[in-house]
Amino acid sequence: MKIFAREKLAEKDISWHQAYTDRTVYLKNMFEDVVGKGSYFRFEGKDSDSGYEYYCILGPAKIKHPKAKYFAGVRKLPATFSAWGKYFDSMDSAARYAREMWGVPTPGELVPYTSAALHDIAKKVDEWKKEKEENE
Repeated sequence: MKIFAREKLAEKDISWHQAYTDRTVYLKNMFEDVVGKGSYFRFEGKDSDSGYEYYCILGPAKIKHPKAKYFAGVRKLPATFSAWGKYFDSMDSAARYAREMWGVPTPGELVPYTSAALHDIAKKVDEWKKEKEENE
């Protein structure tokens, strides 16, 4: 019996570009207002060999947990479940992982935020949402 190793997405011919859905543009706006510019990114890419499409998320996660983190995750499209990936203490570590594992380019606008930028983020997000609701 032969077992073949899976090929990393970074080794495939995937052309990645930033792309946002209605839901993720909302998250991008929220995180950029709460954390700062360059704190949330979503990419889509298509493997030219297989035709499969993927999306990748880079940004804050676990914001309702005691210790918020940054996240780098990927999923094949169309997706009914959220992306799988890893959690990091800094935004640039998440971007580095996405580049090494999936070949996602590091955005020029990325800011190397650390976990300090996520201090009290759940409270800040709740305040942001409340203010947004009041302004609508």
